Amino acid sequence: MARATLALLAVVLLAGDHQLSTIPLVCAAGFAIIAATAGVQLAMPDTDWLKLEESLAPLSAVLIIGLGPQRVGVLSILWLAAVASGVIARGGRVGGAGRALLLASLALPVIRDGTITLPYAGLIMAAVALLLTCGRMTRELRGMLERARYAADHDGLTEALSRAAFRDRLDRLAAGHAQHRNLAVLLVDLDRFGTVNKTAGHAAGDALLISVVARLHELIGERGFIGRLGGDEFGLVIAEPDPVAFARRILDRLGSERGGAPAVSACIGIALIPRDGHDAEVLLRSVDVALRVAKRTGRRHVSVYAGEAISAPGARGAQEALERLIEGEGLTMAVQPIVATITGLTHAYEALARFQARGTSNPLHWFALADEFGLRDELELACLRCALKLLPSRPDGTLLSVNLSGPLLLDGRTDAILAEPPALDGLILELTENSLLEDTPGLHARISELQVAGVRFAVDDMGAGYSGLRQMTTVRPTYMKLDRSLIRGIDADPARGALITALLGYARQTGGHIVAEGVETAAELAALSDLGVELVQGFHIARPGSPWPRSEIRPELPVRPLLPPVAAAPAVAHQ
Repeated sequence: MARATLALLAVVLLAGDHQLSTIPLVCAAGFAIIAATAGVQLAMPDTDWLKLEESLAPLSAVLIIGLGPQRVGVLSILWLAAVASGVIARGGRVGGAGRALLLASLALPVIRDGTITLPYAGLIMAAVALLLTCGRMTRELRGMLERARYAADHDGLTEALSRAAFRDRLDRLAAGHAQHRNLAVLLVDLDRFGTVNKTAGHAAGDALLISVVARLHELIGERGFIGRLGGDEFGLVIAEPDPVAFARRILDRLGSERGGAPAVSACIGIALIPRDGHDAEVLLRSVDVALRVAKRTGRRHVSVYAGEAISAPGARGAQEALERLIEGEGLTMAVQPIVATITGLTHAYEALARFQARGTSNPLHWFALADEFGLRDELELACLRCALKLLPSRPDGTLLSVNLSGPLLLDGRTDAILAEPPALDGLILELTENSLLEDTPGLHARISELQVAGVRFAVDDMGAGYSGLRQMTTVRPTYMKLDRSLIRGIDADPARGALITALLGYARQTGGHIVAEGVETAAELAALSDLGVELVQGFHIARPGSPWPRSEIRPELPVRPLLPPVAAAPAVAHQ
């Protein structure tokens, strides 16, 4: 009604004052109305009053007509631009009232003068043709824009929100956190998705991703939204009072094969709004740290961000808390015995970092946070320095095992730290199997140099999903530590027993030893002893404690002569 009233008043104004249309300033104002309407609509599409553009166009038409019939074509094009701008800006619909009023204003000169010239009639017909095609054109334009906007905001495969659209919605939601409680951001990362692509093909991988998003939509309903943030990584924002329980429902749903959807495992990180951040960037960094903790813990795990907020300034912030740990404040070492099965005596102790920090003492959190801030090397070196302080005080006849990333062996700061103890012949450096996969120039040569100095090397987490057999034949580690995934249930799995037997044969032929990590039951310990595994470590043997805890190896194992001292593996020249 407001549109029609405004335009009708303009028509009456012109009919009542013949001289009004001949004023150049008024005619210029008509052009200005249309130009401003089109420009402002595009710049500020959410401005409500601009929905009057169909009335403003007839008003400007009344003012422009005074310039003469030759301006009718220009007028029609300008009116079309103004209305189309409104459609582009808000995806609105063009009504018929504006067109009717425009035609009425074009007819005023004929009614007023009582005559019509042929050129003016032709221009009116051109204007009518433009008006008749305007609706169709704007509908098609609106459809194209909606399709383009949908394509830009959604993943082409799964139709989940794109990463940019997900961040934008999360930003707007987090900004109004005071009105929204129990909001959580979840990051879902599929386990071993790359294996599906390699073994079953990319078509099977695509079908799996589509089914994952469909199952997530079933669970989340209208309570939140989903985005695909990476190849096999999905973000969810949901209003949920118990996000951990909801995350476990996700794992259960993904792990089922109902409806023909294949089972898949995943890990999930969780961050809370507003506790862990007030914008998308901080929340996604926080939930990424939580996801790293979940993945490092194992498959099908859920982790909630803990500790100081990433965005908090100064002493209350996560980065400063991490830097204090790197300086040694709150950093201590626990040790866990590695016990010989044939004697029951402690062969070595593994040093494990412990963090006495506000928020959380979980080492996985602090290492994940160090990855986020690019301080992983600094934290590892701080742990190495702290662990080596224990080397001189270890019990007689035992060794000290310390974890270190392979590439850090080439860091000059590591050389300085290793130069502090008077001797290194009681030290074992544990390198993860995946660090040996990296073709870091000079790494194997450096390992050989340290072996000559008396340092023993262990390959940690063997069987955790990597394949470093070629590198192990070059490094010749003194110890090969079997991952818990190989040890769990070994007493009931002959196939894994056969694999461990083969590794034992390799170790004996190269002068090395097998260490079984994560031994948690008496049945696992007995099975490993029967296979001939010489060294074991785990909660069933002894839990980590302050230096130096006694071992708790079970008396059901026979006591046999003590193992001979372990000699350093012969140095192997780097090829």
